[in-house]
Amino acid sequence: MKQPALGQKILELRKARGLTQEELVEKCALNVRTIQRIEAGEVSPRSYTIRAIFSALDYKEEKPDPGLINLSIDSKSGYWMMAAILSGLIYLILAFWEGILDYSLWTSGERDVPAITYYLVKIFVILFFGVFISGFYLISRIWSNEWIKFGSALLGIGTVICIATDLYWFQQIEASVEIILVSQSIGMGALYLIFGIGLLKYQSVLGQLALACGILGVATGLSFLSVVLALPGLVILTVFEIFCLLLLFRCLKKITSGREISKSLKTI
Repeated sequence: MKQPALGQKILELRKARGLTQEELVEKCALNVRTIQRIEAGEVSPRSYTIRAIFSALDYKEEKPDPGLINLSIDSKSGYWMMAAILSGLIYLILAFWEGILDYSLWTSGERDVPAITYYLVKIFVILFFGVFISGFYLISRIWSNEWIKFGSALLGIGTVICIATDLYWFQQIEASVEIILVSQSIGMGALYLIFGIGLLKYQSVLGQLALACGILGVATGLSFLSVVLALPGLVILTVFEIFCLLLLFRCLKKITSGREISKSLKTI
């Protein structure tokens, strides 16, 4: 099985120390062909082989790389992340449809949308958003981040409450929609603000994409909290969620890479 991430790491360490492949094999008692194949990602070296190479490269003295994730990630993490990304894509489509339905109801003040359509859209929004946001709960466990852990959980709960409120209003169409919208705007604004701050803390691990996501998340939260800027806040939210999908995809690549390294370390 190919292990490109592990081979690339060994290659980078060897070059950083100014060693040739011949000089490295002298330090770890291997042959040149083995080192060549490991660096090329053509083989899965045994655990003692990896330890011998890292020892020869003095890797234990290196400062931990924040981009290398916990090697104890289980095999389900990648599937979980892929499900989150796919669900996020479906959620974005449903959210657009949901917005059209809500706008039609709010402007007309009449229940001219079929009940079954309205209920199904809302229920599927909850389901797919829940799986989508769970991807961020997963990365909060991989790269410890309490803001994201609680923020993702609270966003899931907040979305359920908002949609339950929408369904109640659908049945009680004569109720004041202004009070409902203001309450939802302030509540979700606070949650997106927390979530955005949490994403900012991932800049050292996930780079400029995490910074962009964090800024958009904070901007979304502040827009909703202001209430008067809630409408343009919906546009910012859409861009924010697209960036979140890209961030999850980057995390998926890191998870896959980390799991490959973990398998190499466990190979006998």
